[in-house]
Amino acid sequence: MAKQMQGRGRSRPAEVSPPALSGVPTTPEPPVRRWPHPVDGTELVQQTDPALHFIHCALSYQNELLADIKTLLERIAAGGEETETEGEE
Repeated sequence: MAKQMQGRGRSRPAEVSPPALSGVPTTPEPPVRRWPHPVDGTELVQQTDPALHFIHCALSYQNELLADIKTLLERIAAGGEETETEGEE
């Protein structure tokens, strides 16, 4: 700490104030809350609302249909590429 001279050679410690930082909050942040993650990879099922269960089932079915459509489109695209290359030869 820096010392300042006071009168006849006596010294006293200088008061050092911390620099003012702009944009730094003065209140502490709240604790972080995390969702529990299952250890074995399965989800915890806590469905209380039947409407939410219906929506969950409908979306799962729609995802399965979209995956099937994607697979079929990839097969069609691969088959179309094969016929185009055969016609060029």
